Amino acid sequence: MGYQELIAHLHKEGENKVQLMWKQIEAEADNTRADIAKRIEQIREEYRKRQKKAGKEQEDDILLETEKRARTLRLSAEKSLSDRLFPLSLSHLHELRNENYTDVFASLVKELPPFPWKEVRVNPADVKTAQKYFPEAQIIPDKNITGGLTVLTEDGKIRGVNTFEKRLERAWEDLSPLLIRDVYKEVSGYGTPSDS
Repeated sequence: MGYQELIAHLHKEGENKVQLMWKQIEAEADNTRADIAKRIEQIREEYRKRQKKAGKEQEDDILLETEKRARTLRLSAEKSLSDRLFPLSLSHLHELRNENYTDVFASLVKELPPFPWKEVRVNPADVKTAQKYFPEAQIIPDKNITGGLTVLTEDGKIRGVNTFEKRLERAWEDLSPLLIRDVYKEVSGYGTPSDS
């Protein structure tokens, strides 16, 4: 082999090695690019999942806060409605003074403990009836009593209140939700809250 042939062979062998190295470098670069692209996609997917989760958590927080506010507003509205219905109910107690009222009054008297009552407060229309049940007591007409009576012992230590007003006051906690539910039914076309 001559000098020229040796150089041509070395030159060709060098080119082959360069091409082989170049192919290896390109293959490594392709693999690296593929790995990087895969990793970027994984990072993007993780980011999308975190973003979706954070969005869902934020949405849940907003919905929970909205429900709390709605519940608070509903309770406030119901309290306000109850506060308005109570005096209205008081104003209708006179309707209980019907033809059976003397029996009702007798029942209210029987519910009192058996003490020597010295002072009895009643509606002015009930003074004569009260005198029949409490002949020894001072009967005091009280226009603030719609029906029933308030009694007091001589020493003033024991007091009994069995008036329509007091009975309504005691029953109001049970009556109010029923009245409010009726109001909701009546205005059902205006967006009522669900029973909870």
